[in-house]
Amino acid sequence: MSTDAAISSVIAAKQSQTQSQIGFALAKKSLDAQKAAGDAMVQLIESAGQLGKAVGKGHHFDAVR
Repeated sequence: MSTDAAISSVIAAKQSQTQSQIGFALAKKSLDAQKAAGDAMVQLIESAGQLGKAVGKGHHFDAVR
């Protein structure tokens, strides 16, 4: 293997490693964003549940069409 081929091989391996690190970082950010959205949705559902339990609320429902 010539010196140029060895250098090219090392550079290609380093580029591949860098691309993998970038891919993992992007995947982590995406998962973090999904977790945050899920946490926000849970809070919304819990808030709606608490609103339904509020004193004097929800005992009478009059649905008129």
